[in-house]
Amino acid sequence: MNISKCISTRLREILYQRKLSIGDLQDLTGQSKGTLTSLLYNRYNAVNLKTVFIILQALNITVLEFFDSDLFVDLNKINLD
Repeated sequence: MNISKCISTRLREILYQRKLSIGDLQDLTGQSKGTLTSLLYNRYNAVNLKTVFIILQALNITVLEFFDSDLFVDLNKINLD
C-alpha cells in the first residue's frame, strides 16, 4: 500500500467513527468538496500535508493520534511512490 492510500484510508476511518460526511468535513475545514473527495478516495499521486494538517486541526486530532494506526505500524513496508 502506498502512503497516499494509507492516509486516505485513515481519514475515512476517522470520519466513519465520528459519523461525519464529506460535506461535514468541508464545513469544518473550508476545503473544497473536490479536494476532500480526491484525498479521501486516493485520487492523488501525492498527498498535500498542509491539507491533511488542516483536516486534523479541524477534527481536533493530533498528528500522533492520526498515525497511531495499524496502517502505519511498519513504515518500512509502505510504498512511498
